[in-house]
Amino acid sequence: MSLTNPTKEETLALFASIEQHFPAKTLGNDKWYILALAAIVGGGHPELAADLYLHLISRSEYTTPDARKALVRRLREVLVKLVSVVGVPKPIDAVFSIAGVEREEDKDYSFSRYSNPTVLDLPRIVTDLIQ
Repeated sequence: MSLTNPTKEETLALFASIEQHFPAKTLGNDKWYILALAAIVGGGHPELAADLYLHLISRSEYTTPDARKALVRRLREVLVKLVSVVGVPKPIDAVFSIAGVEREEDKDYSFSRYSNPTVLDLPRIVTDLIQ
């Protein structure tokens, strides 16, 4: 666990510095935040994932709910892959911190129990089995 607690200003300055120094010409303009997310979560600051998410959605390319959903899916993909390097707790904390600041219209339930009609109909199924 890290012994530092960066301020919001220091966190935003870190994101700006990573973006500025990232080799965008060879790796692409939209890849810097993947490195930033992996570094802050692996470095012991999974709660800063929410700050990164808020920083990213303040940009013009993430003005629509669909764009923000795609961003969250990409961030979660990074976090799932990070599990093999740092274990489960830090990436899960990062997922929860991002979920805590997501707008309701941006939440993606396409891969959750809420998208499965069988789960939603479970009370009726159990009642039918009991009778």
